Amino acid sequence: MKTLSFKTISLAFLLSLLISPWSGNFSLQATEAQDQQVIVNIDGLSCPFCAYGVEKKLKILAGLKDIEIKMNEGQVLLTFEAGVTIDVEAIKEAVEDSGFTAREIILPKSQT
Repeated sequence: MKTLSFKTISLAFLLSLLISPWSGNFSLQATEAQDQQVIVNIDGLSCPFCAYGVEKKLKILAGLKDIEIKMNEGQVLLTFEAGVTIDVEAIKEAVEDSGFTAREIILPKSQT
């Protein structure tokens, strides 16, 4: 009976170590790739309706995770999934289809 209890306690302890948040996840977190952020400077973004039109066209870009529009600065921040090849021509075309011109597109350093 004592051996069974000792084995059960030992097994429970080992399982708790395996499930523990400190059980080796550090290397996974350190090597995890970061999302890529692109800045698009657009002239004429003066109202929420304009911003909505641009957002609607940009939403279809491959690998896009998030769009943040800063109307006062005339900027659109696009967040792409890590590892996605960013198609500058597709960005320009989407902006033009919404009736605006992409004055400047700033890519992440890994894509330049």
